[in-house]
Amino acid sequence: MKKILILVLITLFFSAYVEAQQSRDALYLKNGSILYGKIMEMKDGQYRIKTTEGMLFTFSADEVEKFIIGEQSVKKAVRINDPDGFGFRMESGLLLGVSGEFFPILFAVNPGISFTFNSRHTFCFLTGGDIFEHYYLPLLLEYRYNVIKNNVAPFIYVKGGALISLSVEDDYSNYKGGWTYGIGTGFRWPIGAFESFIKLGYRFGYTVEETDGSPYDSGVEYSYEYYFRRLEMTWGFTF
Repeated sequence: MKKILILVLITLFFSAYVEAQQSRDALYLKNGSILYGKIMEMKDGQYRIKTTEGMLFTFSADEVEKFIIGEQSVKKAVRINDPDGFGFRMESGLLLGVSGEFFPILFAVNPGISFTFNSRHTFCFLTGGDIFEHYYLPLLLEYRYNVIKNNVAPFIYVKGGALISLSVEDDYSNYKGGWTYGIGTGFRWPIGAFESFIKLGYRFGYTVEETDGSPYDSGVEYSYEYYFRRLEMTWGFTF
């Protein structure tokens, strides 16, 4: 019985504490300021309030616009500021594959301009730098669809485009461009008013290298085609 009584008292105390945290007085001043806490006294044309930080203030009636006793505090949800229209995206990631002829880990950094409509459909033009053994300038178009209309939501995406070689040609090799595409899924969530996201998918790349061979077989031309099949892990932000 004693334990039950103690439990009841603790429950009542906790409920009163939660209610006190959710209910507070509000004093609205004519200069636009709002003070929250407990109004201690209202008399002789003065208002005295103890703020939630424990500070005590006194204001004359001429300074006060209105007051509210027991105003309920409202929890403000953190939302992504992503109305329909244009935005700026910055993302980077890794292209992971088995070791062998190519490096097991390749890198990509892709800034871009996005356009969103109906809050769920986004097209984005991406460029930057992709490494497929050599340096390439990607010109990619990506479409993304948010599975649910929410700030914290999964999405699916597909992208594709051209790869323009940025490698310097030497006496024997001529690095041509190529093309690439990717498909996968991801997850987004808010950080402040911005969108943060991660993506996981499949990335394919195709590049071409032409060479004159070597000084010992000058005049013989070779063409090499390279195929990259990678797991793409990307993270980024949309502003």
